[in-house]
Parts: sequence; C-alpha cells; structure tokens
Amino acid sequence: MGHSHAHRPYVSRRDFLRRSAVVGAVGAAAAGGAWFWRQPAYGAETPVSQVHVSFGADAAREMTVSWMTPGPVRNPFVQLADDRVTARTVQYPGYPGYFHHARLTRLFPGTSYGYRIGHDDKTVTPANGFTTGPRGREPFTFTAFGDQGTDLATTAQQPIQPSLNTKLAQSFNPAFHAIVGDLAYANGDQKLWDEWFDMISPMATSTPWMPCIGNHEIESQLDVLGTGDSWGELGYDPYLTRFSLPGNGYDDLQNCFYSFRYGSAVFISVDNNDVNSEIKHNIGYTGGRQRQWVEKALAAAHADKGVDFIVVLMHQAAFSSSSRHGSDEGVREAWLELFARYSVDLVLQGHDHNYERSHVLRGDQVVADIPNRLDLGTAYILCGNGGAVQDSFDPVQPAWSAYRQAFKIGTLKVEVDPLTADGMSRLTLGEYWALDGSPIEEGIVLEKPAKTAAKRTVAADDATQSSSTGGRPAVTLPAADAPAGTTMIGVEAAGTAGLAMRIRSREEAFDGRASLT
Repeated sequence: MGHSHAHRPYVSRRDFLRRSAVVGAVGAAAAGGAWFWRQPAYGAETPVSQVHVSFGADAAREMTVSWMTPGPVRNPFVQLADDRVTARTVQYPGYPGYFHHARLTRLFPGTSYGYRIGHDDKTVTPANGFTTGPRGREPFTFTAFGDQGTDLATTAQQPIQPSLNTKLAQSFNPAFHAIVGDLAYANGDQKLWDEWFDMISPMATSTPWMPCIGNHEIESQLDVLGTGDSWGELGYDPYLTRFSLPGNGYDDLQNCFYSFRYGSAVFISVDNNDVNSEIKHNIGYTGGRQRQWVEKALAAAHADKGVDFIVVLMHQAAFSSSSRHGSDEGVREAWLELFARYSVDLVLQGHDHNYERSHVLRGDQVVADIPNRLDLGTAYILCGNGGAVQDSFDPVQPAWSAYRQAFKIGTLKVEVDPLTADGMSRLTLGEYWALDGSPIEEGIVLEKPAKTAAKRTVAADDATQSSSTGGRPAVTLPAADAPAGTTMIGVEAAGTAGLAMRIRSREEAFDGRASLT
C-alpha cells in the first residue's frame, strides 16, 4: 500500500482459504502434517504460541496477556499465584487460529508478576513475568521503531535484520516497546503475522509492545470499482483481533486508536490512515471521531498537573525528508495545530524507512530561541528503520531536520527523567544500529523546566489496597522454574502523608501472594 518496494504478493482471504484447504488435505494424508492447518478438537494438549503482553490505559494497574492456539480450547486463562483470570477468545474469518486475551486489572504499581497460561483446567506454558508501571514521577526507558517485517519476508533489509533489531531493543531492558506501524507486512498472508509474533514473542512475553496502525495493516485487495476480497471492511481484521489494546469509548473503533499512561507520561497512539493524503483506502473512516477523541485526550493530559510528558505514536509522518513518501500534508493538517495547542513533547513516526530527528518545532517552524527546549515546541522522530528495506533521502536537507541517517536498521532508545537534580524534565535519546549495537547518534537531550513542586511520590489513594500482608501490597512471586532473572519489586509504606513507592533492587523480593479482584 503506497510502496513501490518488492513485497510478497497480496494474499486474499479467498486464496488463503483455498491454500489452507489444499495443505490441510495433504497434512491429513501424511503423518506429522503442519499443525497450523489443522484445528484439533478441544484438548489440553493444544499448543500455545505468539504470547505477548500490552498495557491497559493505566500501566501501573492494568496488563493484558494475549496468545494464540491453533484450535479451540476450553476455559483459557492466565494464572497468577493462586488467582486465575479468564481470557476472552476471538477469531477473524478466514484464519483457523483462536486468539485469547486475559485482561488483568487492579494490579499493584511498580510490581513484577509471574504468570502462566493455561486451558482445560491446567497450565500449559512455562512461567513468564511482567512488571507494571510506576505510580508518579519515576525515571524509565522505552524503545521504539516502525516498519519492521520478518526475516522470512522479501521486505527485510539484507543482511537479515528484523529479528536482530528486536534483540537490540530487548538488550536495553525497556519498560515497554512502541512500534509505529507496518508491523508484519503480511499484505494478506496470515503466516507472516504468525512469523512476526513468533519473532517478537521472546521479548513481548514480558515487555509490553504498544503498536499503532500503519498502511500495511490495511489488508485488502480492491478492484477499480472499489469491490473485492478483504480481511474486513477496513482490512484491519488481523490487527484488531490479534491485539487487545486500551479502550477509546467506541466499540466499532476499538484498537484503532488509544492512550495509556506510564508514570508521569501519557502516550497517544493514532491511526493516520484516517487523515493522511496518500493512502486513500481508509481516509475519513472514523467520521471525525478520532480527531475529537485525540483532542480530548490531549486536553486532559495537558491539564493534568501530574503529567510531565505527552508522546504521540503514529505511522505516516508529519516531518520526513525521505525520497520515498516525505512529509504528509493530510497528517500535518490533522494534527500540527493540536500538537502545538496542547504542548505535545515528542512524536514518533514511521512509514519512510529511515531515521531522522527534527529540531524542536512550533507548528512547522524551528524554535531557534533555545534549542531542544520542549516547553517551546515539539520534537519529531522518524524511526521507520525497524527492519524493512531502507529508503534514501532527498538531496537537500530541510531546515527543520536536525539529523538524518539512511540505510541503517536501528532501535530508538528514550530515557525519561521527569525530575532531574537540576529541576528539569528531560528526555535523552539515542539511536543504535541493529548489526552491532553501535550508536547512530546518542546523548540527544530534550528538556523543559519541571512542573512546580514536582515530587517523586504517590498519593495514598493511588496505591492503598487491603491485603493479607497487613496493608502492604502483596507481590506475586514467579514459580520456581520462572525465567532466569525474573525477580520481584517491593512496595512499602513511608511517612504519614501517603505511600511512597520504593523500587528495590532486582535481587530482592517480598514474600506474598497475588491479590487480583
């Protein structure tokens, strides 16, 4: 969609079903046929794959665990200590697998949990673990890129780098990873979605992956009359079914756009297929509801005295000097005025397969008074160098572009410090090459004065819950065979004004059991 790169041919739902029927017949005639094409009867032995976690709207209290089974299972669940949370099961037409999403709520902030996945009344996976976000102002690190694809796809940059980039992102031990569209480049071939989730799963079982929709999440094939085979009316069925993301208040637009809060930062994921000027298929499909929702989300974050940073995740770029697509006027028209009005700090973009960092901009103008001051404008990062074949740049670098690099797959690392010793709220950016981990650029500081009387504390009503541990939040310990390095984070009371979160070293852990209600 919109690229002239050599991609795998589009695979329609009709062709996929025809192929699966043929392969299924061959598998039935030969012992050991591929399980992907079979749907076993209900059974405890049905395998689990494509495990990944994602935050709810409040990263301190909510997490969703998602996975796929190739056939139906009874009573899918996630086990945390003595508690079981039942999963919701969904499918989309034309694909033989079943997707399960278990939403965990009322978790404790800054706490690590061990979990297992099960069905038919028994757990069937090894223990994994995740950590909830902090409550209040705490430093953290997240990573980002877009336009990744898989190692097996023709879209992959040679030598093969999509999986290397996942491993690089994981090496930074981020609190979460943001992927800004064009995830699997399935283009209708659902096996590429399976390959992509299998590729990221070693990281995504414990580190949330928070996506936004790109143009290659539109999986449809329309003729000149606008009719034809499609994976749903918008082409979004695979994406919308495989992920379970925070709600936006619209049942018919669930997973298309959303926001979540991590510590004192708010992240807003938007679908630029709705507003871009290039990819025509889904322009205007929300009927203006996305813009209304985004404005409300930005206004609420801007007015919240506990929010230090606002970060937007989107695919088609407002600012890009790539020779492939470049800056999108529809995206600019939709968002730039809102971003300036509500003081968005950072915008992460994809679509063009390059790395490019803007100066701090007010609207589309460079803020020259004090460079890199986020209280004066917004920084835009193009990080569409996640793994797909790379693009070149226009020969002349525009005035708004501070740095750009072509033909290197990489990961963006963002270190967030809401309250530095010198009274600033600071983002420190680095971009790193997937082949050897070396910096493409690093140590880029974007900052602004911290909000008046900012403190690294938590209000008592945010963290207090009764528990069997005498008022101290209980902590879930992983099973004995949990992955190496999975340890717990403790929380304890401090002072009379409320609860202060104290993050202990990862070698320490409290005894206790889960408290999920």
